[in-house]
Amino acid sequence: MNSEVSTDTSVQHTSKQVATSSNNHDGKSEEGPFYPPERSICVSPLPKSVSRDELVHFLHQFGAVKRERFRRRSFIIEYYNNKPVEVLMSKTYFLQNEKLCLKKKIDCDVPKNKKKTSPIPTEGKKVVENIDPINYNLICHVILKEVTFDRELAALLNEIQLSDAELMTRYKVICPHLTDIFKLTFPECTIFSFGSTVAGLSFKECDLDIYMYLGKIGLPSFFNQPNLSQQIITTVIFKRVRKIMYSMKFIFADIIAIPKAKTPIIKFRYLPTNVSCDISFKNGLGVYKSNFLRYCTLRDVRLKPLMLLIKYWAKHLGITGGGRISNYGLVCLVIFYFQQVDLLPPLLELQRNCMPLIINGWQVNFDENTPLPPSSNTRSIPQLFHDFVSFYAEFIFSSRVLCLLDGKIYAASDFVNFFKLPDYMHRYKSYVTMNNTKKLDIERAMCVQDPFELDQNTTAITPERVLIAFHRCCAFSLEICQSVSEDNYNDLLKTLFGRTPPNMVPPKKKKKIYKKIIPAGQYIKAGLPANFEQRTDIVDKEQNIKENWYYVVFNLIKDIYEMVFKLQVEVLFDHDTKRQKIATLSDVHTKNHKKITFYCTGNKCVWRNRKKNNRMLLDVQLSALEKEAIVSDKVLEQLVLEQQNDATNIQLNFFCTLEKMDPTAVSITMSSECAGNIFRCFECFADSIISKIIEKTLLHMLQFQKTYSQLLQNRQPSPS
Repeated sequence: MNSEVSTDTSVQHTSKQVATSSNNHDGKSEEGPFYPPERSICVSPLPKSVSRDELVHFLHQFGAVKRERFRRRSFIIEYYNNKPVEVLMSKTYFLQNEKLCLKKKIDCDVPKNKKKTSPIPTEGKKVVENIDPINYNLICHVILKEVTFDRELAALLNEIQLSDAELMTRYKVICPHLTDIFKLTFPECTIFSFGSTVAGLSFKECDLDIYMYLGKIGLPSFFNQPNLSQQIITTVIFKRVRKIMYSMKFIFADIIAIPKAKTPIIKFRYLPTNVSCDISFKNGLGVYKSNFLRYCTLRDVRLKPLMLLIKYWAKHLGITGGGRISNYGLVCLVIFYFQQVDLLPPLLELQRNCMPLIINGWQVNFDENTPLPPSSNTRSIPQLFHDFVSFYAEFIFSSRVLCLLDGKIYAASDFVNFFKLPDYMHRYKSYVTMNNTKKLDIERAMCVQDPFELDQNTTAITPERVLIAFHRCCAFSLEICQSVSEDNYNDLLKTLFGRTPPNMVPPKKKKKIYKKIIPAGQYIKAGLPANFEQRTDIVDKEQNIKENWYYVVFNLIKDIYEMVFKLQVEVLFDHDTKRQKIATLSDVHTKNHKKITFYCTGNKCVWRNRKKNNRMLLDVQLSALEKEAIVSDKVLEQLVLEQQNDATNIQLNFFCTLEKMDPTAVSITMSSECAGNIFRCFECFADSIISKIIEKTLLHMLQFQKTYSQLLQNRQPSPS
């Protein structure tokens, strides 16, 4: 990610502003009502379960606040730079189990009959703008002078790429300095850089990614306890590291801790060389991935400039970044394409003859000196770019997995029944068997498997609309390549970056459909009678096992909706339009119908304050379904006592379709008829809990050899 340009004077200026920001807490400002979108966030509507003070405290953690303002149904906050906005927009945040509705476009305060006016800088103050130093409009003059493609590319790379001199003087000095600082507290501390600066794919003013191994000395003794939660580890580490950072204000600035991210990080700016940094403590996998990317850039002289060109192309067209395609995901797409055209080998070829180095269950090393036959591909850089956009312009990502380990394309269904995967995927099979909830996320718009962490989808954050934009960008660029190919691709870059593209990214649509797949996996025999293996009256036992699993899961999902979610459920079979109230689906229902639809209605907000009531129930005879049902009852009792009428009188109604899949699995599709935000809140709650309840309940049935009828012998009637 590129950081904004700043100087020593701007740092001092910002510090002065920070000191006075607390005096402007009411949000009133001399600068007028306009909030610059690049530095501002709007929370609208305001969360119902979060107080205003809690909301303000949460948002203040992300950076220095210039001003803020509450309106009737929204809250607007402006920071001194765009970094907090980028962080906030990069993922979804929850407070008190309620999603924060964050919006970047902040112009709602400007009256319709008035023009938006920019803040007028007062005397003695300078407005610090967030300038992207490699924006094409700022560097195009050097490219316009060139004629041939080779000279165009050389001029472009000279403007956008981090120079060796800057890398040495501004970036490579940071890790040794941080090591000296933190070794005083953590004597075993070792610090590594990774990411684009190591891979050789960095742009000017890029961030520096850092991994810090702390060792054991300097950490509390209880860190040696087995099964210590990751949340406790992260909290303690962050507290100690931030304390050191805050004590050295001449070294560290703009410190932002993000402990609840997928990979918890602390963001800061290293003042001596003015470089923005992200430091993580989770594991060193990023270091090894960066080594592989560096190998790829050095494998052929054409690859590094081509990868930099594609990375800049994607940035220029706005298809990479927060909530789009990650830079790592894009590079993986590029490497996969190179594997298809004999420019790079599959990672598997480089790992065959080296002693495996295992971190977190994955082999992270490879032999860079593996003898490989010379490439048969003699295409030039512009021809390879032409081929790249042609390859992906109409590539069908739906229900497919791109695998960099072996350079092959798999059907998504192969990862549902993962035991059918090739033997060299044995680490993935073992990992998923031991961690059943940590499977490769194949239900996204794109799925590009990480070559090392085989359970990770490097494009998981990419929504459907960005995939459409990626296809459009490739098609747009393909037309340009075709038009200039006859002239040896001269003026390709001028045309590519100078022409105004069509609307690439479709507007966001409110999400109204939720989909999830529940595979049978190791729970395929859950719910079978204890004497099943001895019975001689069952002709096709394999088919009977499948039908029994469908019967159990269909009923289990229905009971989750009724007992845990407190919904009223009416059943529709296939294309039947008549809704039926059925206490329990019979094996005849589930056997004769491939698809069953539930019409669900309810008015209870059982996800609010759930953590407060989710105390451990020690009765091992209770299944996860029964325990969660008890928690829901407690939640509703508390809401009534606290007179939270808005949580006990919501309007929720939707259709849920269960469909059998092959290999044995059930797909869940929920389509909403709700207005407003209520279905989205319910969907987030359901997504976080439904798989856990199903898996733990099926495991309970296996452990205690219960059939489904035995599981719910004391079931209470469904809500009316």
